Amino acid sequence: VSCFSAEHAGALAGGSQSPMHMSCVTVPVWPLLLLSYRVMGWTPPTLHGLPVHTNTQRISSARAALVASVQTSPFEAKLKQFAPASDLPELRSQAAKLEQQLEDAVDSEDFVSAALLRDDLSELRSKDPAALADELREAMAARVREERYIEAAKCRDKLLVLRRFQPQYQLAGLWKGNYPNHGEALVRMHYQGDMLLATKVTGDEHVPAGEVTFRAELTTPYHEALITETGSEDLVGVRVEVVSLSSDGVSQQREVERFRGEGRIAARGFEHAHYVPGQLFLMDDNVIGFLWVPLGTFVVFSRVDENVEEVDPHVQVDVEADI
Repeated sequence: VSCFSAEHAGALAGGSQSPMHMSCVTVPVWPLLLLSYRVMGWTPPTLHGLPVHTNTQRISSARAALVASVQTSPFEAKLKQFAPASDLPELRSQAAKLEQQLEDAVDSEDFVSAALLRDDLSELRSKDPAALADELREAMAARVREERYIEAAKCRDKLLVLRRFQPQYQLAGLWKGNYPNHGEALVRMHYQGDMLLATKVTGDEHVPAGEVTFRAELTTPYHEALITETGSEDLVGVRVEVVSLSSDGVSQQREVERFRGEGRIAARGFEHAHYVPGQLFLMDDNVIGFLWVPLGTFVVFSRVDENVEEVDPHVQVDVEADI
């Protein structure tokens, strides 16, 4: 603050010795100081407690905001909503029932109930990685049709990430099964896209080593309700129930994931080899089953520790069975 008067100014200019009447005029000096500092090439870190934001700080803040937005992307947020793998079969069974109730509500024009059922169904589907995978496949196909290949590649990459959350894509490796009239046989599971292939390591006269014994398409799990609705004749006269036993010996039926597949059968010498309808059952992390539907043959496979089990691909089992 500088205090002086107009008379004082005139006295200074004209040399008058008249008395001076002082008045005070407030002049903010810190912007002038800041300007002079910057002209000299130096910027003070703070002035009277006021922060000075530099370009570097603004860039750092923008970068932090960008990282935060990537870390909380909608796709990653959806991944955190998924139900545990063990809960997926029951969740999908509930979703199938809601779908049927929703159709009934729409057919009867009960739109209030339909809206409530739609919301419940949407919540269940948000917990199912397979539902999100279906959406991404549709989006990828649309992008390809529109020749938007960069966006299609992004959809593909997200589908690959989703595989980590789906137990049907965790089956690669060596498995051991007990075929009726065959005895134990080793098979190796591997993938071609969304198709699971089980190739025989232990062969026989009907299906030799190196040939596929069954295969399954993994994109769409299905359930009893879907089989009934579609009128599929694949499972006529065949029903498989998975039962778990508690420590006190009480049995309880439980839902397991299932997938459509095909099992191979052949005559001796691998003659007339062909596929018949089948089903893959995911019963546990280390236990699966496959059903050859026309034969009513169900084979249970357990995962093999390849560091322990010795594999002899030349072992042949001379039996009359045809799978």
